[in-house]
Amino acid sequence: MSGMLGAFFIQVGIITYRDVTQGGLQTTPIKAPLPSQYLSAILIYGVLGVMPASTAPLPGLIGWGLVVATMLNLWTPGSANAANAANAKLGSALTTAPPQTQVSTAPKS
Repeated sequence: MSGMLGAFFIQVGIITYRDVTQGGLQTTPIKAPLPSQYLSAILIYGVLGVMPASTAPLPGLIGWGLVVATMLNLWTPGSANAANAANAKLGSALTTAPPQTQVSTAPKS
């Protein structure tokens, strides 16, 4: 369990450091991570923490694997909504708009 707790604290530290140094929310005076990023880390490490004792090394390895994935930008905690927004933006960019008809403003004779 101590390996999981260490991995959780390192994960929270990485989340906080990244958002403070890379901008976080631009509209607030204090650049802080979104609560959803902390919530996703709490939920994932909480689920890993309640796994049975017979699977002892596996939760720790998964926890530290998530820390490494976060450091390598392979996983961003709380990014489910950001991914959906990016997919929606991509989908709207790939659609074509109907052609515009030109309206003549010349007076009719």
